[in-house]
Amino acid sequence: MQYFPLIICLLLLQSISSIAQTDFSINKQPKVAVVLSGGGAKGFAHIGVLKVLEQEGIPIDIIVGTSMGSLIGGFYSLGYTAEEIEYIVKSQNWEKVLSDNVPRNDLSKNDQLLKQRYLLSSTFSDFKTITLPQGIIKGQNILNIFCGLAGNVPVDADFSQLPISFACIAANLETGEEVIIKDGFFPTALFSSMAIPGVFHPVNRENLLLVDGGLVNNFPTDVAKKMGADIIIGVDIRGDLYPREKLKSIDGIFGQMINFLGQGKDSLNNSYCDILIHPDITGYSVGSFSKEAADTLVLRGEKATLLLRDTIQKLKKENHLEPRIYSREYTTTEKWKITEIGFTERKNLDKTFFKNKLNLQLPGYYSNQELKSAIDRLYGYGEFDLVYYYLTNNETGKTLNLNIVPRKIYSQSIGFKVNTNDAAAVLFNINRKDYEKTIGFLSASTELSANPGVNLVAETTKRNLPTLGIELKGKYQKYKIYNEGDKLSSADVFYSALDIYLYKTYFNRLILGIGIQEEYFNGDVFTKNTNSFILSSKTNQFLSNAYTYVVFDNMDNFYFPQKGTRLDAEFSVYSDLSGNTSLSSALLFKMKNVVPLSSNTTFLFDIYSRSMFDNAYPLIKTTFVGGEPYSQYFNYHLPFIGLPPVILADRYTNIGLAGIRFHVAKNQCVSLVYNLMAQGNNYNELNNFLITNGGGVRYSVDSRLGPVEIGIGYAGRYDKPTFSANLGLWY
Repeated sequence: MQYFPLIICLLLLQSISSIAQTDFSINKQPKVAVVLSGGGAKGFAHIGVLKVLEQEGIPIDIIVGTSMGSLIGGFYSLGYTAEEIEYIVKSQNWEKVLSDNVPRNDLSKNDQLLKQRYLLSSTFSDFKTITLPQGIIKGQNILNIFCGLAGNVPVDADFSQLPISFACIAANLETGEEVIIKDGFFPTALFSSMAIPGVFHPVNRENLLLVDGGLVNNFPTDVAKKMGADIIIGVDIRGDLYPREKLKSIDGIFGQMINFLGQGKDSLNNSYCDILIHPDITGYSVGSFSKEAADTLVLRGEKATLLLRDTIQKLKKENHLEPRIYSREYTTTEKWKITEIGFTERKNLDKTFFKNKLNLQLPGYYSNQELKSAIDRLYGYGEFDLVYYYLTNNETGKTLNLNIVPRKIYSQSIGFKVNTNDAAAVLFNINRKDYEKTIGFLSASTELSANPGVNLVAETTKRNLPTLGIELKGKYQKYKIYNEGDKLSSADVFYSALDIYLYKTYFNRLILGIGIQEEYFNGDVFTKNTNSFILSSKTNQFLSNAYTYVVFDNMDNFYFPQKGTRLDAEFSVYSDLSGNTSLSSALLFKMKNVVPLSSNTTFLFDIYSRSMFDNAYPLIKTTFVGGEPYSQYFNYHLPFIGLPPVILADRYTNIGLAGIRFHVAKNQCVSLVYNLMAQGNNYNELNNFLITNGGGVRYSVDSRLGPVEIGIGYAGRYDKPTFSANLGLWY
């Protein structure tokens, strides 16, 4: 009996221990992980799944994703709700987001010209390393959207400390190994995971060259298991392998390749899932980034999850799962107080100049969209491959820190056009941009066509001073002269010019400039006398002129604008220094206006005017009228729908155009236009001005090869209708 008290104590201790263990197992809630597979645009279905899981009160402790799964899962881990992510996804113009194109109004003058003249471009460091680019898209837009949505996440974040512990998968392009990203700069983590090789540039992150994780682990349930998941809900949107008839596009082939690479891990990763959800993604591919596709795929994600509602509720009940409230600490602040700007250190970086380009008044309160617009203004200057940002705290607010990836110095570009006036033409350009050098911009272009030409430009810009430039150009031009609808003669002229100019840009909208120019003409000259006969002669003439000009341009697109105004006004004074010392002056005015009337209809209103203020003006400067805008031979050639491209006009010529453009299908429109021209030789005799009416209809397509346009016009004073057609960019 002496051991009886000891036995009683041991039994009591065992009972207490057992009770404690029982209470612990009851109180301990298992860790729930959601794993989201890659699949490009098909990943919109993930949002629908998360919406239903929220409704069912499933607490999520861990979220792991690859590619599009990492994007959706990553922002969910920050505390954004499924509904907020759905709004973010559907409010994006994915065609613009998945590109490096910033709004046209944020581009520099030179970059606007390069973009509207050249179809394809690539960059290189020097002439010994001319190669194809690493990918089509560098990620400028999508990376800065990520930066805004994750603006409150520390730059060196530990992803396990987010409201939901997060990891995403990328692939090491050098070794082919799987890279599990669990910390660091959040936006580049997401971008690394979705950087499809060949489509996006690889991401240089922490000394690793990373690409889309779908190449190594497209459904990473094993990663969630290693992170401590007790219950795994997997969402697999990859679908079955495509048959041959569906492998007819780049996105289809990429999707098939990723499915191949993921097959090795499928059985193991599927076995980890307690619940496996397969949304129906039939009819959609990795490239289905349309609003309609997003709407449908979100609904399909919801539907697939609701079919498993009983299983989800059973899982919740058996494991005593209770809903969680997630911290909103890392979701976007409506506006941040920005008090300082920091730059990545670069040699000779002109910080004052770049701060002026950002155009942010400090201190000031700015939203993520306003910060992106400021970044666009800086990126639009054209010196960088990437510009993106992160925010840090300072004593008075936030510092906007800019990560700047320098652009390779040189770029090569090619453009082409085929139309009824010029036949076929190809334009080549090579330029160097390095604004840390005295000559910041150098450009050389050559046109190969029946009207060949060359153009050389050099410009210098420092701090916030005006740009000083010099341009040398030469062109051989053939054209036809018409009168009363009939072709009278063919002409050819060799034209060259040396131009020294100075200009300053304000708000990327307004340009004020002055310049002096020496021109040389050799060839046929046509003019019009008071009896409307055409007089011709040969010229071999040097012509000097000084000019000043103003340009205002806020159009959202050069070829197919939805809104905006472009105004060009130039006043010139000419003198033939070779013998005729008399001066003559001219005013050129062009204005295009586009006013949206509805989502599918826009109103067009243009004004063109040219005035030669002296009777003794150089005959080579006779005003030309006629044809479409892409048929213009000189800057004093004014378009007129219904007339053939070259009709000689009087000293004072004024044209007004009004029209309606209807968007009849995606990237297709039909325009109905009417124009009226009044011309004469003396404003004191307005009753003698000749009035010409005309108009026409155009069918236009915004194609990947540039604008395609077919037009038919008619002018009342001429018996024959005109026909015009163009494929390719205008220059």
